[in-house]
Amino acid sequence: MRLVHRAHLLYTARPMRGTSRISTLRIGRRRCAISLLLAAALAIAAHPVLAKKDIYGEEPNEFPFDEKYVEKWRESAITLPPYPDDRDLLPVAMNSTDTLRIFIDGKSITRAPDLVARFTLVVESPSGARSVFYDGYRCETRQYKTYAIGTAQHTWSPAVNPPWRTIPRSEINAFRDVIYRRYVCDSQKPARSPDEMRRLLQDQP
Repeated sequence: MRLVHRAHLLYTARPMRGTSRISTLRIGRRRCAISLLLAAALAIAAHPVLAKKDIYGEEPNEFPFDEKYVEKWRESAITLPPYPDDRDLLPVAMNSTDTLRIFIDGKSITRAPDLVARFTLVVESPSGARSVFYDGYRCETRQYKTYAIGTAQHTWSPAVNPPWRTIPRSEINAFRDVIYRRYVCDSQKPARSPDEMRRLLQDQP
C-alpha cells in the first residue's frame, strides 16, 4: 500500500503572489469609470442644452427660451369717458368706395401704460343712424376690444368680459382697419400718442 504524505493532503491551492493586488486595481478602475459615467449623465440631465449638438458635433449657440423670465403684458384698468359731444368729433378719412362716415372723439383719446390706444368711435350710416363705441387698439397684435356701446339715451352700456378681436380687413367699410393703419399704429410698434393721433386726424385733407 502506497502512503500519501500528510503534507500533500493538507495542501490548499493559493493564488500566485501579486495576483490579488492586480485584481483589486482592476475592480477599483472599473468602479471609478462607472462613477465618472454616472456623473456625466447627471450633468447632462441637469443641463439639457449640453445633450443637444448639431450634425457636426458642435454645441448650439442659442439657449432655450424660458417664458417665466419675460414680463407678461397686463391690460390697464379703464374708465369710460364722457359721452361724445359733436363739437369734439374728428372725421376719419375713409376710402372713396366706403358708405359709412367715421368720427373719433378727440377728447377721449388716451394711451395707458399697457400701450393700448383707447377712444370713442362714432359710426354713421348713409341714413344718419349712429352707433357709438368705446374701443381699444393693440398695435402689436393687430387687435381691438369694445369696452362699451352707446345707448339712445347718450349713456354707456359696458360690455361684459369683452374679448380682444382681430381687426377685420374687408373690402368695403373696413373702418377699424383704416383707423389702425392710418392713425393708431405705425407698423407693429406701440400705439401713437394721443397728441400725434389728434394731429393726424386734424391735418388730413
